[in-house]
Amino acid sequence: MSLFRTHGWRLLLVASGVLLAAGGPMHPAADGSDTLRQELATMTADEQWVPGHTLVAVSTVLLALGLWAAVRSRAWPASIQRTLTIVAVIVSIYVIETLFHLAAVVDSEELAHGHAAPVAMTHIGLATVLYPVTGWAIVLLAWSFGRVWTGWRRGIALVGVVAGLAHAFSVPLTILFPRAELSPVFAVAGIALALFSLATGLAGAPGRRTASVPEPALVG
Repeated sequence: MSLFRTHGWRLLLVASGVLLAAGGPMHPAADGSDTLRQELATMTADEQWVPGHTLVAVSTVLLALGLWAAVRSRAWPASIQRTLTIVAVIVSIYVIETLFHLAAVVDSEELAHGHAAPVAMTHIGLATVLYPVTGWAIVLLAWSFGRVWTGWRRGIALVGVVAGLAHAFSVPLTILFPRAELSPVFAVAGIALALFSLATGLAGAPGRRTASVPEPALVG
């Protein structure tokens, strides 16, 4: 039990990364040739929508749990604790968006026929706000990790920064340029976030430095 309390956060992040890596590529592609509503109708009608977004939603839940477990474990330096807590809160709220994202499938027919689609529109509304907020939170977390990691682990932080930036700009760019082909931005965000979660779990927190005790000087 004490082992899981100490390193459980790492297992949760690894599991989150694996599930996101599996579910992300299942997302139906959008070519940007239609309006946002039409594109969403096409994608939610795809048979891959439910299994792919189920994996993504579970992955996000595990990421939130992993961050909270990391806060509890106090494995990271005190300077990281506040950042971890803030990001854990934001990712926990972002879980709500992933659930509406998954549930948007119930409005597939309504989207296709121009009827009211409250669940799908709620997903769009939440995504417009929470994607940028969550993305910048990931950037903040990765930057904080990079400040205390050394050596090759700083490369993991760089991947996290890329993941956060891609995540932050993906939905706003889609809203601003609905007919642009932006699937690669979402793909980069998903792959990079999966790698960041997986690699962070495997690498762990930096080892605690123990102060060296000076040897007593010989007298005489």
